[in-house]
Amino acid sequence: MPVDKTGNVKGFERFTNAFIAYVFGFVGGIPLILMKDTDEFTKIHAAYSSVVGFFFWIAFMGAWHMYPGYPEFGWALYVLALWYVYAVFGAWKMVRGELYRIPVIDGLAKKLINALASAV
Repeated sequence: MPVDKTGNVKGFERFTNAFIAYVFGFVGGIPLILMKDTDEFTKIHAAYSSVVGFFFWIAFMGAWHMYPGYPEFGWALYVLALWYVYAVFGAWKMVRGELYRIPVIDGLAKKLINALASAV
C-alpha cells in the first residue's frame, strides 16, 4: 500500500479501508485489524469502528425487541440512523488523516488491537 511520510495510507486504499471499517461496523473492522500489511492508523480506526459498531448493534437489537411479542422498528430506525451518522463521521476523519478519541472506546479499541495482534 502506498503511504505518505507519516505512515498513513494514501488515496483510494484509505477510502476503501474507511468504507470497509465504518460501513460494515464490527464485522468490517476485525479483518482490517487482522491483516498484516495494515498500518497502525487504519488499525486504530478499524478498532474504533468495531467497538462502536458492536455497541450500536446491541442498541439496535434492544430497540428492535423493546416490546415483548413483536419487533418495534421505529426506535431501531433511530439507532440505525445514529450508527450511519457515526460511520460517515469516522470514514470522513479517516480519509482526511485525522484521529479522534472517545475516552471509554479508546481503551477498548487498544485492547482489541492487542488481543487480535497476539492471535495472528
